[in-house]
Amino acid sequence: MRTVLTALAGLMLMAAPSWAQDGWTTLATPADNGAVIDTNPMQGFYDWIDAGIVPVSRPATDHYTRFTWAELEPREGVYDFSPLEKALAALGPKGRLAFGVMPMDTCCSQTGVDVPAYLKDKMARGWWIKADPGNWTHVAETYVPDWNDPYYIERWRQLWQAIGAKYNGDPRIAWVDLRGYGNWGEGHIAGASAYQDTHFPYGDTAANTHGAAPGTLETRLAIADAIADALPDTQLLSMTDDKDMLLHALRRPQRVPIGMRRDSWGSLWFENYAQGDLAPEDRALILDRWKTAPFVVESYGWTKVFEAGDDGIVRQIATHHVSAIGNGNFSVHAWSDLSRDHQTALIQSGAVAGYRYLPAAVRVKSSGDCPLDVAIDWRNNGVAPAYDPWRVRLWIKAGGAMKPLTVQSEDNLPRLLPGEPQTVVACYSRPGDVAAGRYDLYVQLADPRSPRTMALPLDGGDGDDRYPLGTASIP
Repeated sequence: MRTVLTALAGLMLMAAPSWAQDGWTTLATPADNGAVIDTNPMQGFYDWIDAGIVPVSRPATDHYTRFTWAELEPREGVYDFSPLEKALAALGPKGRLAFGVMPMDTCCSQTGVDVPAYLKDKMARGWWIKADPGNWTHVAETYVPDWNDPYYIERWRQLWQAIGAKYNGDPRIAWVDLRGYGNWGEGHIAGASAYQDTHFPYGDTAANTHGAAPGTLETRLAIADAIADALPDTQLLSMTDDKDMLLHALRRPQRVPIGMRRDSWGSLWFENYAQGDLAPEDRALILDRWKTAPFVVESYGWTKVFEAGDDGIVRQIATHHVSAIGNGNFSVHAWSDLSRDHQTALIQSGAVAGYRYLPAAVRVKSSGDCPLDVAIDWRNNGVAPAYDPWRVRLWIKAGGAMKPLTVQSEDNLPRLLPGEPQTVVACYSRPGDVAAGRYDLYVQLADPRSPRTMALPLDGGDGDDRYPLGTASIP
């Protein structure tokens, strides 16, 4: 593959006339067809804990859920990954699983205790707080572990070492949350609606009988590092409420840059993740992270799903370069429970999120060095790039069947930032069972690690996301 950067106007002015002079023929100049694309890998809506409220244009690739620590480690050092395996088995060959692990949950805990029983029994300072009123599991209290207990931190690290040994770099995993401290593991000790200010009542000695304390900075960073150390080849997403932990995660020299996750989309609070007492370089690190790693969101839920307004939730997606949105937690049971304006805002949000790759111009040339050189000008009309690896695959229709062209050079598609188009040139040849001739040419963006393909905003695509580009002669 030969990649030509065309973001600079001067380079474009110099390069454009040379195509024809060098024997290239313009095959096609496809236009964006304006279709809603809302469920590509790490783009648009992902399935959120099997809710699927918003109707989408095709089945989602990415499926998100959360497990409790107790589920995955029923006894000390005995790990049960059958919940993970069951979720993976349900996805099909193109699906991916995304997940986080929670140590506690004030609203929806099945039993009120989400850490393993053995761990609870060994933490002298663990304590109980009131569960959220009206919680659907009808538990009265929720157990709060002693975050600072060295045994807690060590067992957390061992859990993730076991997860990493089995799943690090697994292409079936879309991402893993860096969660593990506080309510829902989100990095805060708030959201407990049984209390007036929603904060955990650490000062209430009647409840906190042994004097447990909120997690220290050392503890919170250790909880995040346990996950990051175990999964260096997996996409990780840092929660954003704890800015110290967020900045620590973003500064880590991880092989796969750590992205961000915020579970308050739609609320007025959403934009606070990059506000407050931050040094200019730290604010820039957070706000520019989308250029190298994804920003994924989930609705705040409750009464704040549309607190920012219908236009406001769409603006949050575009302004903050959000890649993927959880399709659920909208405080309704069905799509029909939402007003028409709310429905429109959600549909627009899914269509705006993430990337929108388009082959804006296609040129071909045959020479003694290459049977078919193909140059494609790729443009991203979205708000964020694709972060997964993608390859440019070309197909021809021969004898009524689709046949892949053989790639003679690398065909990796570079990461495309919005407004920075790039030209990819690769050499192809016809398959051995196809005669020389003139054929209809099709393009497909494919994940080299799996059967996953990318939907493009072009007409004429088939079920495998192959799109027509025109007709070319192949010697």
